[in-house]
Amino acid sequence: MDSKLSASPSSPQSASGVSGLGYNLYTLYLFTKSDMKTILFPITLFAWYSSPNACLASVASAFFWTWLHLLQFCVSNQVLSPGEDASNKPWRPIPSGRITLDQATTLRWLLLPTCLLLSAMHRLTAVGMIFALGVLLHNEMKLDSHWFTRNVLNALGYAVFDSGATAIAQKGLISALPPTAILAHYLSIGIILTTIHAQDFQDEAGDRVEKRHTIPIVMPHLGRLSMPVGLMLWSIALAFKWSHSLALSLTVLFLGAVVGGRFYFLRTPQSDKASYVLYNVWLGLARIAPIH
Repeated sequence: MDSKLSASPSSPQSASGVSGLGYNLYTLYLFTKSDMKTILFPITLFAWYSSPNACLASVASAFFWTWLHLLQFCVSNQVLSPGEDASNKPWRPIPSGRITLDQATTLRWLLLPTCLLLSAMHRLTAVGMIFALGVLLHNEMKLDSHWFTRNVLNALGYAVFDSGATAIAQKGLISALPPTAILAHYLSIGIILTTIHAQDFQDEAGDRVEKRHTIPIVMPHLGRLSMPVGLMLWSIALAFKWSHSLALSLTVLFLGAVVGGRFYFLRTPQSDKASYVLYNVWLGLARIAPIH
C-alpha cells in the first residue's frame, strides 16, 4: 500500500515513516470497520466468556487472531465488489481511493499465507485451512449469492472463528472447557444458521443489483416473519432450558421480542440497519447465555 501522506522536504525521515504507518493501519481498519461490532467483538466476548483459563494476554492474542482472519475475509469480499461499495459504503478503502484495486488484490492473497502461518503458530492449522476454504467458497466462488449456502457458510464462519479464538483464549486447553461452553458453541451454530439473514434486509437493494438470491428477495414475507418467530423461539429455549442467569434470560427475551418486532414492522433500509445493530446485541448475549 502506498501512503498518500508524504513528508515535506524539511520533515524528518522518521516522521514520514510514522505517518505512512498510521495511514496504512487506518486503511486496514477501514476494511474491517463494518464487521467489528458483528464479528470481532462478539467472537472475542464468546472466547473470553467460555474460557476458564483465559487471561488478558491470551484474550488479546485471540482478539488479534480474529481480527487478522476477519481482515482476510473483508479484503477478499471488497476486492470483488468495488462498485457496490462505491454506492453503499464509499468510505471503504477501495472506493475512497486509499488503496488501488490491484494493491488490495495483492493484499488479499498475501493475507492467506499470513493467516495460515499465524494459525499454525497457535497449533490451529486445520482451523486456518477451513477458514481459508470458507472464504474462497463464500467470496471467489460466489456461494454467498444463494440464501442457503450463504447461511450455511456464515454459520461455518462463526464456528471457525469461535473455535480458533476460544482455543487461543483458553491457551490451547480445549479439553478443559466446561460442558456449557461446548453446548454454547453448538447452539451458536444453530442460532446463526437460522437467523443470520438479519444482515440481508438492509442490503436488499444492493443484492438485487448484484443478482444475489437472499432471503429478503426470494421470500420477502416469510423472511420478515422468520425474524420474530426465530428470535423468540431461540430466546424462549435459551431462557427456560439452557440459561442459568435470570437477568440474562430476561434480557435475551426482551431483546428477542423487540428486535424481531422491529424487523417485521419497520421495513425501511434505515430501520433495518438499526434493527441489525440491535440483532447483534441480542446475538452476542444469546450466544453466551448457556455458559453461566
